Amino acid sequence: MKSTYRNIAICTVATVGMGMLASCEDFLTITPTDSIVEEEFWKDKNDLNNAVYGCYKRLASDDITYKFIQWGEMRSDNFERSTETSSTGQVANIMNANLLPTYSIFSWTPLYSAINYCNKVLAHGPEVVAADESFSESAWKPIRAEMIALRALCHFYLVRTFGEIPYITKDYNNDSEELRMTQEPQLTVLNNIIDDLEAVKDDAVTDYGTTMLNKGRITRKTIYTLLADVYLWRASYKEGNCHPFLNRTLPATQDYYTEAVPYTDVAYGTTALDDYQKSLDCCNKVIQLAKDEYIKKISKTYVGGGNNIDFNIEDLLEPNYISSNSLQRLTNDGEISAYSNLFYKGNSDESIFELQYDGDTYSNNTVANLYTNLKGEVGTFVGTGALFESIEQSPNTTTPNAVFTKTDYRRWETVMFNGQGQTTYPFIKYIMEEISQTTNRASTMVTDNANILTYRATSRSRLNAGWIVYRMSEVLLMKAEAISRLKTEKQDLKEGFDCVRAVFKRSNPYPYENTSSATDTLKFDNNFDNQGGLESLVMQERQREFMCEGKRWFDLVRYAQRRGSTEEMLKLLTRKYATNRKAIEAKLADMQSLFSPVYESELKSNTWLYQNGVWKQTESSSRTDNI
Repeated sequence: MKSTYRNIAICTVATVGMGMLASCEDFLTITPTDSIVEEEFWKDKNDLNNAVYGCYKRLASDDITYKFIQWGEMRSDNFERSTETSSTGQVANIMNANLLPTYSIFSWTPLYSAINYCNKVLAHGPEVVAADESFSESAWKPIRAEMIALRALCHFYLVRTFGEIPYITKDYNNDSEELRMTQEPQLTVLNNIIDDLEAVKDDAVTDYGTTMLNKGRITRKTIYTLLADVYLWRASYKEGNCHPFLNRTLPATQDYYTEAVPYTDVAYGTTALDDYQKSLDCCNKVIQLAKDEYIKKISKTYVGGGNNIDFNIEDLLEPNYISSNSLQRLTNDGEISAYSNLFYKGNSDESIFELQYDGDTYSNNTVANLYTNLKGEVGTFVGTGALFESIEQSPNTTTPNAVFTKTDYRRWETVMFNGQGQTTYPFIKYIMEEISQTTNRASTMVTDNANILTYRATSRSRLNAGWIVYRMSEVLLMKAEAISRLKTEKQDLKEGFDCVRAVFKRSNPYPYENTSSATDTLKFDNNFDNQGGLESLVMQERQREFMCEGKRWFDLVRYAQRRGSTEEMLKLLTRKYATNRKAIEAKLADMQSLFSPVYESELKSNTWLYQNGVWKQTESSSRTDNI
């Protein structure tokens, strides 16, 4: 993997070798210098803090945030290419399940660069403890937890995208040191991530003292949330008894595999049910931590304190409407405030971890380039027409014809509606400052009428939009998903349903305040009082809630792995294909086809890497079989 690491270490130190970070604003305004050499750098805690902040800046770089969207969304049923995007280029081919290893989108170098940044800090942190008397082992422990978690997050993106990847815990220094590592089986990578996180989960900071740092740096809540996610993935792998990588294209020289470490399957150790329970436990831990923060905040704000309040899980979500709970914030007339707080203002109470930008010294160019910018210019992707051209009258179905119900704010928050007869749906999530109703009732949102809502953009580009990695609504939905696979009794399933209902209700406030619209509310006894029904509801709600947030393709892959087959997943995915649905189904019949090919340049640079056996290494065809 020489090309993955080339010059990373020198670049790391040059980038993070910076002045003293005196305030939280410096989190966004670090100025790089080329004057630092590694041997002179790791002297005191200021050097270490600068390096830590450099890790976050690396993760927030455009070459990585592009991957988050492209790997997590492009192949999903949410996205279509825009008319501004080539019909014969990489994007079009990938969306048609023609994945070529020569496509640069499959370069994993940026993520391994970020991993190496973290490994640099982990390698040199103990040196700083020894060299700086003002920096103790107890001060190093939470930083160590932070870096291990960031490294784990990067590996998690990689394993979900490629299936089998190198798991790197060693820092790399320069070109003269060739680090040759091959891929590990998917289950081994997941085991390593979990073991690393479990070892440090309670060492992480709970409060950095400012909102920006509490949302922009890894906290204990972040680690437990990431653990819940990884446990869900591993549980699904085990439940489906899924072994997609028995087919490989091994290098010509196979001595590494046949003699050094012959490939063998990995023993499970724990069951799928064990992992679902672990995921559930982690979700409950995050909910408790968030509840404690909520009560602490209320105690400081309201006379009489917050210890006796009637707490509800809905209180952990940004509200959209004037609530009977006087402790929740009131909204402006007609403003869909959850959208503004989450995606425009950023660092909301609901946020757990998001990448930080200020729009000046450090900008987020990704959403404006891939979605729609404030000049009205459409980016690379638009919303799939089949998802937005119709509405569902009732949410109480496990096989909906449409994604959104008629009163769901998220339909209007995700894409721009400009009137009847619309055929393309430009993404506006993260772009618009505010979305407001022209009337104060959501009951009017039943037709594609441009006069129903108004969209307000800022006078500047949305280059300061934070990229949300995790927020509380995802924790509630992960909890519901774990319950749907773990529990069978109705009272237990009802707890999971209530988590989904809280998220759904936030974006569908009107029917819950008007009994005349009872068909627009979720009803547990209709379809969702069994495991399959609840699981289906979670999948629907995740699509509605996280569209454009880099989640959907990974959800579909996890759903398929849970079944050990792509058959059910393809029923969801192929909704967006009007003409070549059968061809797509044939190309994606193999579970291994859900994972991306290894970039050809990486294979050439590191002869120990092997190719995903489904994808050829030539331009002549994207598949090894004859379809």
